[in-house]
Amino acid sequence: MSLKFMIYSRSNCPLCEAMEDELRPFIEKYSITVNRIYIDNEAVLQKLYGDKVPVLTLNNEILCHYFLDTEILLKAITE
Repeated sequence: MSLKFMIYSRSNCPLCEAMEDELRPFIEKYSITVNRIYIDNEAVLQKLYGDKVPVLTLNNEILCHYFLDTEILLKAITE
């Protein structure tokens, strides 16, 4: 079964693009799925994540924000 992660981001966000780039090798190696959700026009999501984007979650649990924490990501993938 493939793990389905979510990345909450904003349009034209360099940190968001950087995290997505860093996730690519993990997507390929571990066959995980990462869905992108833009919070720009979503009031509820803006309230939840605001300026913390990008935010990476698994099962609605925040794994990291701003920068990819590869140690936490690998732990989530291998458990």
